[in-house]
Amino acid sequence: MQKLIDGVAKFKSEVVPEHQALFDKLATGQSPEVLFITCADSRIDPALITQTMPGDLFVCRNAGNIVPPHGNSVEGTTASIEFATAVLGVKHIVVCGHTDCGAIKGAMAPQNLDAIPRVQDWVDHARAAVRAAEAQQGDGQ
Repeated sequence: MQKLIDGVAKFKSEVVPEHQALFDKLATGQSPEVLFITCADSRIDPALITQTMPGDLFVCRNAGNIVPPHGNSVEGTTASIEFATAVLGVKHIVVCGHTDCGAIKGAMAPQNLDAIPRVQDWVDHARAAVRAAEAQQGDGQ
């Protein structure tokens, strides 16, 4: 925890003064052009890999960067997509995956997730994509 506390202090003392005009502008609202949907994996940092600044990306993270099918259920990813498109008016939506994703591995072998049923329920949203990829691979593509 001390590392996080020290990081916030350094941000306030060094980063904020360097980018004060940007933070003043962002204090009045946001207008990102991109909704960036990516994995919650701690190794993924959207701003770092895209070299963007605060305010450039509206970021939605979840296990496996999964976009569930549209339906009647209320959950964070679809609510974030709705907000980004209907309220913020983003122009682009990026779904960014990564190698060695545990959630996607779980979608490919759901029996390995028996001990974590909520995760299993979540990655089931990706099963249709897994089946499509397997069928395509079976077609020699």
